[in-house]
Amino acid sequence: ATNLELGIKRGIAADVTQGGRVAIPAHVLLTTLKTAPQQTKVTLKADEGTVVLSVGGARTTIHTVPLDDFPNIPEPDSTVHHRIPIQTVTQGIRSVLYSASTSLIKPELASVYLYHQDGHLLFVATDSFRLAEKKIPHKTDEPIPDVIMPARNAAELVKVLETQPHGDVQVTVDRDQYVVQKEGLYVTSRIIDGSFPDYKSILPTETKTEAVVLKEDLHNTLKKTHVFSDKFGQVTLHIYPAKKTFTISARNSGVGEVFDSLDAALTGEDLDVSFNHRYLTDVFQSISSDSVTLAFAGHGKPLIIKGVGDATFTYLVMPMNR
Repeated sequence: ATNLELGIKRGIAADVTQGGRVAIPAHVLLTTLKTAPQQTKVTLKADEGTVVLSVGGARTTIHTVPLDDFPNIPEPDSTVHHRIPIQTVTQGIRSVLYSASTSLIKPELASVYLYHQDGHLLFVATDSFRLAEKKIPHKTDEPIPDVIMPARNAAELVKVLETQPHGDVQVTVDRDQYVVQKEGLYVTSRIIDGSFPDYKSILPTETKTEAVVLKEDLHNTLKKTHVFSDKFGQVTLHIYPAKKTFTISARNSGVGEVFDSLDAALTGEDLDVSFNHRYLTDVFQSISSDSVTLAFAGHGKPLIIKGVGDATFTYLVMPMNR
């Protein structure tokens, strides 16, 4: 199957009495199989422009699509292959995917950036309001080319790879294709011809205020305050190290307001700063540590969130203008 952005070939075991090639409308075939009786075997037979599909006592005839109309799934020109653990690819993409832009106006922002540096594979995504970076150790003798993969393709790649048993995949990168192969599975994605933003330059180099808090406490408090946030999803963090208080508030004229305090280890300057609620809560799926560090660069400047003791993941989020 292919939508010209992403192509997939999958081989499955079958008892083939006569070979052949047909193209079938995907949604028709899928719906037929989903509603079929719970049988272990399916029989398919091509017959003059149709495919007869038999499952148990049910028999369905599906009209085929002309093979000449089915586009070719591209093969890579490069002969350089890289072996990468499936878990590395899926974990890396999942850790940052939610930070990619949903708008296609700037394709490089609606993508996941993959590159290799200093013995690590790095996965990065940003929509210009927030940014996520995940580093996973990976040794290789051959340099792996930088890739900007459309976020929708990256999401589909993860879905496919998560159905596979653990092990490595063979990755091949050429000028416009990112190809993943594993024992009967072939997935190819178009890659973006462009430049990913120089995100390193926007990472703060100093911290003015810092809070260390239990991840579960922060997550639960944010879920509560979201109920009272305005139409922009705004919640405000009040960090006062001198008073040893950390409070999160939200106000909605139609619902009410809430001020909720958290136990936290606080250092630095007093600060009141507002963020989009969703931009704060999305990050928790990428942090496995019990506690998180919130490092503020100052009023109107980015916040960096990391798991305590975890140097592999960095999340940056811009504050909202009040």
